[in-house]
Amino acid sequence: MDNRQFFNHIISNIDDVFGKIENHSFEENPIFKTEQGKYLAENLADPLIKALTQVAQKRPQDPLQYLTNYLQTFVAQRNTNGRTVVQAAVHSGSSHTDSTALAANSQTDSLEEKPVIPTSRMNGHVTRDKGEDIGTDPAQQQIDDEDADEAEAALSKRLEERDEHGQSMLHFASARSHRRGGLLQLIEESNVDITYRDELYRTARDVALQANQVVNAKDIDRYLISLAIVGDVKPFEYFAIAGYDHIIDVMEDDRSIIEVAESKGHTELATYLRTIRPMEELREELHQMIRDHKVDRVKEIVAGPEAKWLLMARNYYGRTALHIAILKEDEELVEHFVKICPEALKIGDNLERSPLHYAMGTNLVEGISRILIQNGAKRTNKDLKGRQPSYYFMNKADILRLQEEEDENR
Repeated sequence: MDNRQFFNHIISNIDDVFGKIENHSFEENPIFKTEQGKYLAENLADPLIKALTQVAQKRPQDPLQYLTNYLQTFVAQRNTNGRTVVQAAVHSGSSHTDSTALAANSQTDSLEEKPVIPTSRMNGHVTRDKGEDIGTDPAQQQIDDEDADEAEAALSKRLEERDEHGQSMLHFASARSHRRGGLLQLIEESNVDITYRDELYRTARDVALQANQVVNAKDIDRYLISLAIVGDVKPFEYFAIAGYDHIIDVMEDDRSIIEVAESKGHTELATYLRTIRPMEELREELHQMIRDHKVDRVKEIVAGPEAKWLLMARNYYGRTALHIAILKEDEELVEHFVKICPEALKIGDNLERSPLHYAMGTNLVEGISRILIQNGAKRTNKDLKGRQPSYYFMNKADILRLQEEEDENR
């Protein structure tokens, strides 16, 4: 039986094969008994049949593109100990890509198994009406408890979606060419997080530009425009607090994203978008004041109604104010921050290293880690490399390098 007959047989008996895929009894089918059939079964049957199953169930508008995206995602996320040449090129920032750009990476969840990014209440309790704060009444306490549950779920999702280098399937997909609108379709159907930064601090958009895939970068921008047309504020609150750096500068037909929102009558969204740039500037000032040990100015900044947002917001390195205060080994500010915003203890950097991960690699490990643990930091949380905080107590090189980076940013 040649390859064409093999796949024709699969197609002609598709319902029977689909019915057997879950328990792998498809391997007993006679079409898999020949030498060629066994080879194809071992290497292609499982992903291909699962992909065809998804196409049959979802009935997408463009089945061929959907099938292509599904298989690319399957390859990019399958669990393997190997790394391909092109993956290495993506990690190194090289623009070299070819048809194997999505080969052999870690993790096994399929495109359709990924949960929706929890964007609700991810804005750090930002208040935008007359500077009124949210208080600490019982209702707020219940919300905070729900926030904690969401934070745990979000962390688990972030660990599952990326490899040890911080790259998601979108990083890999962004490094290769697609048909027109293909990457946009992938983002919309998979709910992939566009804010993820890899170990070189690159978002998928950055990877696309480095790989000379300008169309892919434009597709990511178009995704933001599509959200602006819908008019929901929550996704943009999440993008802003996650440190995504291409929100306000996105354009469509010579119109800014703010103008797009206004043209659709989304006044609340347009108003919020106008606050992003000033808030980013204040975040950067806060981070710089921490680096410069200007304690009085730091406390002045975080005394305002936007304190929680400022302490939870990540910068372009994926770090929060608490991360930076720990790298600068400033116990006074560390304690001040965790009292104001204990939620910051759960926020990881670009590689999901928590503040406690950082603390374990500093010279003041005893004092800083005690403050963090007493306020709720967990010793068992793992980063993307599978390392608990205690790893960095014995292996300080990574944290020392981050401290050097912060010194250079002064």
